[in-house]
Amino acid sequence: MKTARSETEKKAGKTQKAKMPKTACDVLIVDDDEFNLRVAGDILKEHYKIHTVQSGEEALAYMEERLPRLVLLDLHMPNMDGRETMKRIQSHAGWRKVPIIFLTSDTKPETEMECLVLGASDFITKPFVPMVMLSRISRIIELADLQNDLESRLEEKTRLVEKVSLNSIMVIANTIDAKDAYTSGHSMRVAKCCSAIARKLGWPEQEVQNIHYVGLLHDIGKIGVPDAILNKPGKLSDEEFRIIKKHPVIGNDILKDIRMIKNVAEGALYHHERYDGRGYPFGLAGDKIPYYARIIGIADAYDAMTSNRIYRHKLPSEKVVKEFERGRGTQFDPQLTDLFLEMLKNGFDVSKEKGDIIWDDDLASESSALLSKVLSEYAADAQKNAITDPLTGLYTRNYAEVQIEKYLGEARPGTFLMIDMDNFKYINDTYGHIAGDMTLRAFADVLKLNTGKDDVVCRLGGDEFIVFLTDMTSREEVSEKAENILKMLAANLKKLECNGISSVSIGMAVSPDDGRNFEALYNNADKALYYVKRNGKNAFTFYSEEKEKNSTLSTGTDLDHIRTMLEGRMDEPDSGIFKVEYADFQRLYTYISRGVKRNHQQVQTLLFTLTGDGSKKPETGFEESMRALELAAASSLRMVDVGTRYSSIQYIVILLDTDIENGKKVADRVVKKFYQMYGGRGVLVSFDIQTMQPHFNKDEPNG
Repeated sequence: MKTARSETEKKAGKTQKAKMPKTACDVLIVDDDEFNLRVAGDILKEHYKIHTVQSGEEALAYMEERLPRLVLLDLHMPNMDGRETMKRIQSHAGWRKVPIIFLTSDTKPETEMECLVLGASDFITKPFVPMVMLSRISRIIELADLQNDLESRLEEKTRLVEKVSLNSIMVIANTIDAKDAYTSGHSMRVAKCCSAIARKLGWPEQEVQNIHYVGLLHDIGKIGVPDAILNKPGKLSDEEFRIIKKHPVIGNDILKDIRMIKNVAEGALYHHERYDGRGYPFGLAGDKIPYYARIIGIADAYDAMTSNRIYRHKLPSEKVVKEFERGRGTQFDPQLTDLFLEMLKNGFDVSKEKGDIIWDDDLASESSALLSKVLSEYAADAQKNAITDPLTGLYTRNYAEVQIEKYLGEARPGTFLMIDMDNFKYINDTYGHIAGDMTLRAFADVLKLNTGKDDVVCRLGGDEFIVFLTDMTSREEVSEKAENILKMLAANLKKLECNGISSVSIGMAVSPDDGRNFEALYNNADKALYYVKRNGKNAFTFYSEEKEKNSTLSTGTDLDHIRTMLEGRMDEPDSGIFKVEYADFQRLYTYISRGVKRNHQQVQTLLFTLTGDGSKKPETGFEESMRALELAAASSLRMVDVGTRYSSIQYIVILLDTDIENGKKVADRVVKKFYQMYGGRGVLVSFDIQTMQPHFNKDEPNG
């Protein structure tokens, strides 16, 4: 049976060539005036073989059969003039290299310029001057012959280089198959199957040979997939499958500059697309999948079914037929499937197909070592990229999980840190994703500085990270690490002018007490992280069952953070508004800087934090309780004090010109007022207090 092919695909099977006659004239003269033709012919006939025509239409008809070395073209002719004839010649792929000299009696500079702009090699004025005419024609033909010779040599060299590269890549393709004993010879079998399908389609032999090469190289991208994943006996994880799905893109990247084989890069890139659009890497469907890739998809699936794999034995022939019938129109092109099913029912066996590979072993041996080195380096980079996050350079979750499980299996304990950046979305929304990426990289640098070579540092995705401090279980040491992470991030954010906007919350689980495997440590550290997020953020805590039920969390770190921000800005001479997340803080900084710096007032900072009491969830979340806290503060503070929201569950108050004892009394008054207004609804309020001691510029007088 015949399978329909698109017009594009039909054209792909033909090779367009200009018709080169056995005997062609050297010069084609085109002029509507017989006298001019006769004069020009008399001048040139002793030096060149000439042919004359009297119109542009006749010139084009002649060139359909014979290709001259040069065309002398009259500029002014009836019907199709020289300009139009020139455009027709230039638009034809097989003619555009033929040099053209215009013939004209117009000697104006504008006309000369027009001829050159149109693409003419030169122009000759009428009446003809024999010596000038011969000189110009001789020069143009000599230049054209020289250019054609150079282009021919360049094409020959290009073909040689491409052939060397091609043969070398085929050596690498065999190396790729050898990475997995169960797929040994896979690329060769797919190539043979593609050739058989192409012959069944009635393609010319040159096209059959081309798709053979494409099939041979379709899996070249697997050089970027780690051997451990290719040889994994069990089911692949989502992360491992994500890495596998990269190999078509890697293959396209390797093959994109190979021009000797048509469609070779797209064969590698699209051979895992499905006819129903559920394939990868782009989810193309139907005729949008290149025809070559649709053929390779069938050949690739056939070899997978008829070869022993690490996870199953090869299928019997009747099962193979049923699988293709089931995949018709979903996984595979329906017309190609019908053709291939006919081949199978007629006894097709790829092992009986000839290889038909035309290649030079000597060229391959000369270049394969160099190309193997290049591709092996590419593979090393690709495998590194497969286990690292491209933005931060930290490990991916898949690698981190494997490494942590390895340490735990070796009875090496440690502490699992689950880390989340607070309010990170605000940075992206306010300053843009470039600033967000800079923030993530800055935090990754902080984590790298606070971990050792045996520790595992991973970006889970977005603004979430995990760290496994190998062999470190001392809560004192781990707490010191966590404190350093919080402080160093605050310093880095200050440099990025994002201080006060973001911070980090950390939940920690210690092995073996809190878990003996990755999943248990992950879940328990995540619970501790949730506790931190619920109780004000920008802090850390360890997991324990008791803490989940009833615990308090110190928010002193928050106040340290705020004090560092405010006091750090006070060091700057003539500094302006302090830039933080909330507009109220801008006014607050101006107020503090004037009062504290000039009048040496003592300032107390109160931070109120709302938490659930563990008995039940707040009836309406924390929003209603935050409004109650704001009202309690407003009714308990003096008019000179200032308060504003610091987060969704925190309220900050600045008490001017008061000591810490009076500050605590104010705080107690606010808490008492809050419980009067909102008590008994599953919400607790706690507070922390610190005295701010601002620094002064050394050159600034204290009075």
